[in-house]
Amino acid sequence: MSKKHELTMTSLLYMLLVIFIHIASEGITNFRTDSLPFALLCSAHRLSSFVVQGFLFLSGVKLFLPRRDAAFSYPKFYLSRAKRVVLPYLAVFALFCVYFVGTGRLAFDLPYFLRECFTGGLVGHFYYVAIMCQFYLLIPLWRFAVRRCSPLLTMLVSLFAMNLCRAHLPEVVRLLTGLELTLNSRLFTTYLFYFVCGTFAGTYYDRFTEFIDKRRKEIVMLTAVTGVIDCILIWVIRNGVYYPTWADDFHVLYCTSAILCTLSLAKKFADRHPTFAERPFLRLTDKASYNVYLIHPLFIFITDSLLDRAGILSLTGRFVLRAIAVYTVSLGVCVGLEKLRTKN
Repeated sequence: MSKKHELTMTSLLYMLLVIFIHIASEGITNFRTDSLPFALLCSAHRLSSFVVQGFLFLSGVKLFLPRRDAAFSYPKFYLSRAKRVVLPYLAVFALFCVYFVGTGRLAFDLPYFLRECFTGGLVGHFYYVAIMCQFYLLIPLWRFAVRRCSPLLTMLVSLFAMNLCRAHLPEVVRLLTGLELTLNSRLFTTYLFYFVCGTFAGTYYDRFTEFIDKRRKEIVMLTAVTGVIDCILIWVIRNGVYYPTWADDFHVLYCTSAILCTLSLAKKFADRHPTFAERPFLRLTDKASYNVYLIHPLFIFITDSLLDRAGILSLTGRFVLRAIAVYTVSLGVCVGLEKLRTKN
C-alpha cells in the first residue's frame, strides 16, 4: 500500500484542533456571551468541532485501504488494536486516576474508576476510545457491508440510523426496558455515519480522492457556507436568542463537508509537496498523535493549577499561556518518548 500523505497531514491537523477545543473551553464558559472575544472563540471552537467525527472517518479509511499483505486475520486485528489503542488508554487512564486522587480532586473509588474506564468516562475526551473500540469489535459487520452492500444505500441508512439513535434511542430503551440510557453519547451509533463513510472511502480510495480533487471548489464553498451558518446557530443558542431544533442535524452537514474539505486541501498540498510528510519530526508526531490525544488534558489541568497559583485571572492571558504550555509540553513529551522508543 503506497503512502497516503494526505491522511497523515489531516490526522495531524485534527490532533492540533482537538487540543484547541479543550484549551478554549474555559473562555467559552466564562466570557460574556454577548462579547466579541466570546463570538470569536466560540466560532473557532464550533468550526473545529468536527474533528472527532473526522478521526472516526479517517479510522474507517485506514482500516479499509486496499492492502497487498496476507489475508485478514481477526485474532491479529484484535491483538493489534489491543496493543495500539487499549493498552495506551489504560496506562493514561491510570495516570489520570493517580493525578486526581493525588491532588484531592477525587477520592479513591475502585468500582467508580473501573466503570469510568470501561465506558470512556472520568475525563471528557476518553469517550472517543470507547466509541472506537465498539467499531473495532463490530469489524465483521463493516467488512460484510463493504463487500456485499451498496455504498450509497449503506451510507444513507447509516445517516438516518445515526440521527434517529442520537435523538430517540434513550426513549426507545426506556419504553422497552424501563431503564434510563445515560451514555447514549458514548455509543457508536452516535457517530455511525462518519465511520461507515470512511470504510467505503477507504475501499474505493482512488475514486474517492478523484472526487475530492475534482469537486474541491464546491466542497470548499459548501464548507464555508455551512460553517458560517453553524457559527451563527451556536451564537444565537448560547445567547438564548433562539434554539433551532434542527441545529444538530445541520451540524452533521457542516461536519461532513469540513471532513471532505480538509482532506481535499491536504491532498492538494501533498500532491504539490510529496516529501513534506516524510520529514522526521512529522513522522514522529504522526506516530505519537494518539498518545498526544490521550494525555494532553492532564497538562491542561496542571497548567490551570499553576495559573491559579500565579493569580492570573485574565481569560485571554490564560488562554494564550495555556495554549503555549499545552501544545509545547504535550507534543514535546509524546514525540520525545516516540523518538526514544524508535531508537530502542
